[in-house]
Amino acid sequence: MTHHDTRTDAAMHAEDLTSIDDYSAATLRGLAERIGLSSEVEHMIYRESELDEVWRLLDADVAGASRNGLGDAPLQRLLTLRELVIEAHDLIGNDADTAGARERLARAIALV
Repeated sequence: MTHHDTRTDAAMHAEDLTSIDDYSAATLRGLAERIGLSSEVEHMIYRESELDEVWRLLDADVAGASRNGLGDAPLQRLLTLRELVIEAHDLIGNDADTAGARERLARAIALV
């Protein structure tokens, strides 16, 4: 006997906590897609966690770029990316504002 899950693929997608390994355009697009599918408090917590991980990776690269004298333009790009990610995080966490969070990620994607 097989078990049939009655949840839709979209709902299952929103209910999954995804491992974040980088802040590539593909990763940010996937995260934006999951944000668009998220509606429950639990989903928002998962998206916040994923955004935390993106922020952590960016923060490490900002620190490394500062230490290594990466240059003003590349460092500014990383700082802007990090700011957009934290804004998306706060929009999800404080207001469940998925549209605002997706807009911030769209701006971030344009920078990577």
